[in-house]
Amino acid sequence: MAQNSAVVTGGVAISTATLMPAVEWALGLVFHVPVPASVSSLVAGVLVAGAHAALNYGAARFGAKQAAAPAQ
Repeated sequence: MAQNSAVVTGGVAISTATLMPAVEWALGLVFHVPVPASVSSLVAGVLVAGAHAALNYGAARFGAKQAAAPAQ
């Protein structure tokens, strides 16, 4: 499977710092109290890691299907 840079492919890089404001807002709506930055940072990190793992899993599955397909 070829590894391509997000810059080369035009992909979007999402980091914990990018998601923190949205996570702080969502947690504030759910709990109706100010949420510490450390908690929102932790939740955003888990979301980013989960998305990264899901994309890697999907790419591996797609690569396995491409490798298993018969050559025509």
